[in-house]
Amino acid sequence: MTSTWRVSKPARWRWLALVCALALAASACGGGDDDDDAGGGVAAEATADPEAPSEDDGASAPSDDDGDDGQPAPDDSGDQGGEAPAATAAPETAATEGPAAEMEPQYGGTLVMGLEAETTNGLNPVNAQAAVSGHILFRALYDTLTIEGVDGRAVPNLLESISPNDDFTEWTMTLPPGITFHDGSPADAAALKRHFEEQLKGTLTGISVRSWEIESIDIVDDLTVKMMLAKPFAALPEYLTSHLGYFGAPSMHDLGAEGAARNPIGTGPFMLDEWIPNEVTRMVRNPDYWRTDAEGRQLPYLDALEFRPNNDSDARYAALRSGDLDASVDNTGIRVDDYNEQFKTFWQGEAYAEPTYLMFNHSRPPFDNAEFRRALAQCTDRQVFNTIRWDGQVPATGPFSPGTPGHLEDSGFPGFDPDAGSAAIARLGVTDVELGTTTDPANLLNTELLAAMWGDCGLDVSITQVDQAELITNAVFGNFTAFLWRNHPSFHVAAERIWWHSEFGQGIALNFGRINNPVIDAALDESLTIDDFDRLTELAEDINRAFAEEVHNIWFYFSNWLIAAHDHVHGIDNLTLRGGQEHVKVLAGRVFLTEAWIEQ
Repeated sequence: MTSTWRVSKPARWRWLALVCALALAASACGGGDDDDDAGGGVAAEATADPEAPSEDDGASAPSDDDGDDGQPAPDDSGDQGGEAPAATAAPETAATEGPAAEMEPQYGGTLVMGLEAETTNGLNPVNAQAAVSGHILFRALYDTLTIEGVDGRAVPNLLESISPNDDFTEWTMTLPPGITFHDGSPADAAALKRHFEEQLKGTLTGISVRSWEIESIDIVDDLTVKMMLAKPFAALPEYLTSHLGYFGAPSMHDLGAEGAARNPIGTGPFMLDEWIPNEVTRMVRNPDYWRTDAEGRQLPYLDALEFRPNNDSDARYAALRSGDLDASVDNTGIRVDDYNEQFKTFWQGEAYAEPTYLMFNHSRPPFDNAEFRRALAQCTDRQVFNTIRWDGQVPATGPFSPGTPGHLEDSGFPGFDPDAGSAAIARLGVTDVELGTTTDPANLLNTELLAAMWGDCGLDVSITQVDQAELITNAVFGNFTAFLWRNHPSFHVAAERIWWHSEFGQGIALNFGRINNPVIDAALDESLTIDDFDRLTELAEDINRAFAEEVHNIWFYFSNWLIAAHDHVHGIDNLTLRGGQEHVKVLAGRVFLTEAWIEQ
């Protein structure tokens, strides 16, 4: 369903009135204590830090958001007749559960979890358009071949090992013995070869995998394959932490695209039992799962998972409070204190946080004009936006969050200057623009605030709403002008190549914004050929400055993803890796529920 309406040019007093109204709305939906008081929901208040920092979970891959994924500086706020609202620090992530972590895990029970959206086109990673919610489903059904390590490098997950030759044109991958898919078939070298062949055929995954320029995939022995490439591809392990690493059975692919979408067969801890789109996805325990916990106990602990999608963050919060949900995902940023005070919270860390930003379609006027994009940035009070609609976070200066290679305190992104912006818009003769958004009420409020700010600079703004899956489809096919988006955890800068390089900006595109910037292209190309952490950081900084110079996006804030759960829920961010290696706990809202358990 699509709906469109127009926001007319308001005078400044009307814009300020809207800001006040939104502030009241943020306060009203903040929840609070059992008496329904506001309890810290106003974004301008200081946030409560959950305990010690942890982390995020990995980069989106084709479709996100994610693609992935999507949605949906020091002070750029300007003079609004007083001081800008004080910025607050993003909440830190709890690294452990404290005393609860010492409890003996219990087997049994069903974890009921709220998600922000449905993955409407199915559960086959080759063809699914999966945002964060989809990745949570996939991480229950499938094991990723690799996983994000805490040192900024991907490490083996399902794979026993993955290693390159000296110039990264050959990769040898070995699976451990004895692993089977949900249907009992072996997870062996033949299945791994088939995995990459199917990814190569996928409409979206194929765009990425074809860029690797695979010359051959040879079976070395029952558990080992060697992939030969025509050019260096140093970032292959990072690409296998997410969409391209979800390992599905050959028997699933034999069902064809539609059959596989409704019959996922992985090696993961849970198996699909029932899927009623937009109502519930139920998974049951895989009795033959290969992984054990740190004490050698068989996983998973739970009998079942039930995922209930609801794109209304208020409704998810209410369902969690009422006990209809055991746990829920949230990314609104306006209930930080409420969640921390009322529930057990698992926050992602500061590093590798996804930016929320306004994405322009560079193939459509007037957004193909850098001068116009700059004018819109000057007309956008990002500090006020972040304070009213998020947690008061200082506006992002680019795609890389603090603690992430490539982050810059000052990238050169233009500050708030509505007079200059209005003059440029008048000079260019642009009178109206369209903004897109999803059906999530919170996303609509975000978009209405932008429309009001731009109206003050002389623009009539129409707003079009679609559901999240359609928003992703529109991004892939370029059927949009501009909308708020959320992506790019940037665990490795080369993993962002599919989203930013001009090679992926034509036709059915993963470079959704259709960006074409030689500086960005050159940096991303070089990132594929090296494994030097310092040089990769320099390349990411070059990309950051190039984004600012051409105003390819308008950056707002970095997502404070959390999983909120009742006290009887434990282990929601745990995953035991071979050899005691550590992984990023919560990355871009995604978690593994392999070791989650419920206190009976």
